[in-house]
Amino acid sequence: MKILHFISPSDIGDNYTTIYASTLVESMKSVAEVMLINANTQPGTTYKKQAEEFAPEIVHIHTCWDMSSAQMAKWAHSHNMPVVLSPHGKLEPWIVDERYLHEKLPKLLLYQHEMICNADAIVVTGDMELQALNTLSWNERLKNKRPWNDRLCVIKNAITSNDISIQQMAEQTLRLYRKVIDSNAGMLMSNEAREAENGLLRAGIARSANSNTITPEQTEIIRNLDSESWRKLLIHAADEDVLHLIKKGVQNMQFIAPDIVIENIDRFAQRLPKSKGQLEREKVADKTMRADFKSWEEYHSPSVEMDFCRMMANTQYEMRRATLSLRHLAEIYEQMRYTDMDEELVASILKDTRLYDFAQQLQETLAQRLGLTEGFMPLPQK
Repeated sequence: MKILHFISPSDIGDNYTTIYASTLVESMKSVAEVMLINANTQPGTTYKKQAEEFAPEIVHIHTCWDMSSAQMAKWAHSHNMPVVLSPHGKLEPWIVDERYLHEKLPKLLLYQHEMICNADAIVVTGDMELQALNTLSWNERLKNKRPWNDRLCVIKNAITSNDISIQQMAEQTLRLYRKVIDSNAGMLMSNEAREAENGLLRAGIARSANSNTITPEQTEIIRNLDSESWRKLLIHAADEDVLHLIKKGVQNMQFIAPDIVIENIDRFAQRLPKSKGQLEREKVADKTMRADFKSWEEYHSPSVEMDFCRMMANTQYEMRRATLSLRHLAEIYEQMRYTDMDEELVASILKDTRLYDFAQQLQETLAQRLGLTEGFMPLPQK
């Protein structure tokens, strides 16, 4: 695990924050790669450059209200690195109220609210700070019914409390990092793990196992996956509702995968979970599109071509809602690959329902991701 701790310029002189961050870094060095940086770097370099060279798996930002902290958080997310935020009491009501109109409100509007909402976890040191984060709002007189960020974790501060040792504080923080990483497994997957997932998914969909199901390159990648890559792959497969297909692919190709019970892994709830279950093929979910299918459904008998086009309509619907799962793409691929369809009829229905261009684009996606070849494409390549 590679962890980057970041302190903003306004907190470098704050003994409390600096000692806390430095203590965490020292106590984690024996079990993880750790680095502590701040925005006041040496001439000729930047804190973002330092962070990029270190290439952390997770970024822990200490305190808030400084623009550099928000910039660091945004930079981390743009590089697929989850962010843990420790406000260190700086979001307590009396701190927020201080110079609220002239300082805190403009900062909230510009960056602080976004930073709080988007943090992958927020560390608080006690019940008082937890209550403050749960009720934090634009107006202290109007408490929110829901917190801006519900990924709050209480870890007492060993620097100021005798209730916890430095080692315990470090262990609890490392467990939180593990929880954050497992909650963002898909974002943190390596290119090799993604390619392995594509190959195993294709092998799991295949009607028969043979050496040509996946490429030799994918076979080599899968055999060389380490335990952490397997962990992320299997968690992501569960989130995308294709874990059963991945396990079938492992079995079909006689690979050896770690036995991980996903339900036993401590994770945060997904903020935008993917739709589970099979893609609907008997009715169109989008009410505005049902009229486009009405004449076809009234004057044509049920057919695999109509089912396929409804699946395509529902794929577009799920994609627009950002809930489309990998399972749905796998079902479209399976339909194209293993179901005999009248390609002219499919093209006519898709044109009448204004789905033709979308279907062509999706067809290309399946070619890139799952190796769908031209001979199984119902539409001309775009």
